[in-house]
Amino acid sequence: MHSGTSTIFDLSRLLEREEEACQALLDTVHQERAAIRTLAVTEFHSINCRRLAVLESLQRLTDERQSLVQRFAREQGVSSPTASLHDVLDRVGDATAGALRARYNGYVGTAKLVRDEIAHNVTLIEGIRGVVEQVLSAGARAVPGSDLYGQGGRAAQAPQATVLLQQQA
Repeated sequence: MHSGTSTIFDLSRLLEREEEACQALLDTVHQERAAIRTLAVTEFHSINCRRLAVLESLQRLTDERQSLVQRFAREQGVSSPTASLHDVLDRVGDATAGALRARYNGYVGTAKLVRDEIAHNVTLIEGIRGVVEQVLSAGARAVPGSDLYGQGGRAAQAPQATVLLQQQA
């Protein structure tokens, strides 16, 4: 097999693995969203551990891809040490390059979806944080003074604040 063809095959397989890793990352984002919605705080640690493992895998794959792109660039006579995959594919311009570009675009599309889904989770977390802050500040206003304990170390007598939270569907 010609070395250029071998490198193209290696790049294609690597991009497939990167897309699979991005899909695994997307799965952790969806698991996180389910935990956020149910306030299942105990699940966050295991979700974050899985996410970290996937991110470390993606970093290794990215490093490997950069090395393969540089090898491919040398094989195609592209002298720039910072040549991107698109730069090299533009120079090759055949059907194989088109297939490799499509594989790369699939990977990038999945990566963008992950970014958007993470942003959605951040919005959910910020909304919950805002509600909790409102509840805490409402409770603080219901307790006279800023101390919840008397001078003797006993709990201060304060009226019980009752707050009702309702989630709208």
